[in-house]
Amino acid sequence: MLKPLTLMARVLTILSITIVQAQPSLNSSMLCYISADNTSHKVDAYLDKAELYTITCSYNDVTATIPKFLQFNCSASSSLITIAVHITDGEQNQTIIKDIQINDVRELYELPVLAYVSDKLMQNGKARISSIVFSNNSDTKFLLSELNFSNATSTYEIKLNQIFTTDLATISLKNYFIKSNLDKDIFINIYKSNGTFAQKVPMRLIDGENFIRFDDIHIQEGKYIVVITENVKIKKPNNENITVMK
Repeated sequence: MLKPLTLMARVLTILSITIVQAQPSLNSSMLCYISADNTSHKVDAYLDKAELYTITCSYNDVTATIPKFLQFNCSASSSLITIAVHITDGEQNQTIIKDIQINDVRELYELPVLAYVSDKLMQNGKARISSIVFSNNSDTKFLLSELNFSNATSTYEIKLNQIFTTDLATISLKNYFIKSNLDKDIFINIYKSNGTFAQKVPMRLIDGENFIRFDDIHIQEGKYIVVITENVKIKKPNNENITVMK
């Protein structure tokens, strides 16, 4: 027969093992600053519920400032994730925590960082990101595929009838969206860089932010001019091209 103290010790051991198994953690290290070519970091980590992915930041003695944005690519049908960005100047510490809803409508997400760093922490010029922790709060597994640090936003709001240019070779680095306060049909009109008409894609807007998924449009990579117009019944013009000012 086991003595009471011995039995209790074995029970505590079993409980501690259970806790560790219920909250697994994946770890990696990367350079947490904006590189000269602004390349993204491959991650390719699948996170289950309650699983953590911790990135320990390294700098290789490079003088690096805190980036304005943390951008990451991930995919899931629907997951709520939490990101904790830990910042230090060697003496003082700050943690920026943000919950982000992941869905199948978009793949690129963005978290402002520099704007939330305290003035006190920025005073001596030594503040930098020490680590980044991703955690999954939902039953749905999600894939964290890439991570990038940038001083330029990846999210751009487009208005109806606005003309803008985009490079479909780098479209994965940008999110274009249209705000609408009601449901309506629109057209995404795509022209080549010389103004020649290329393609017209119908899209249904709903109340809220509507992201344009250029990745789903079957068209060759390259630079294009895009115009968003309402779907109204008008007489088709003889010339669908547009004039490009040089």
